[in-house]
Amino acid sequence: MKRKSLYICHLFLMLALIPVFSGCNTEDDLIRIFTGKTWKMSRITIEGKEDVPFGAIAWDSEAAFNRSIELLGMKDNFTVVFEGNEINGELTGNKVTVTGVQVKKATGTWSANGKDNTIGLSLNISASETDPLAKEFIKGMQNVFKYEGDENQITLYYKEGQTTCLIGFAKQ
Repeated sequence: MKRKSLYICHLFLMLALIPVFSGCNTEDDLIRIFTGKTWKMSRITIEGKEDVPFGAIAWDSEAAFNRSIELLGMKDNFTVVFEGNEINGELTGNKVTVTGVQVKKATGTWSANGKDNTIGLSLNISASETDPLAKEFIKGMQNVFKYEGDENQITLYYKEGQTTCLIGFAKQ
């Protein structure tokens, strides 16, 4: 009986040590999440008010709102394409292309940290937006600081004064 109890104790000890030796990688695979696809904006709202898909924008009229939604529905508007490679755990060749409405293919660089989910973009923008939704989209993309998501959807966070806003994207 004593031998059987000792055997069971050793078995439990071995099972308890499996997680210790298997390791746990809590770092996101940035290449898998961001690259190889075109991201289309689906919402731009205020944190805590995600049920209002366009809560971060104030339109002057219903006609202006309808025009923004029409522009959002166009294939090449409100998109982001991330490019890059991973070499020895580091991102390289990090090019980003952002397309609003008037801003066509603003390019720049991006960096992200898969451990703490931070992200930053540096964009070269050669035009200005007149549409309220497009203005907020470009402003948000210039000020992103955090991301969440996976290879099918991402959310980018930016600050508007003391308010945290977010831009949601779906894989196109």
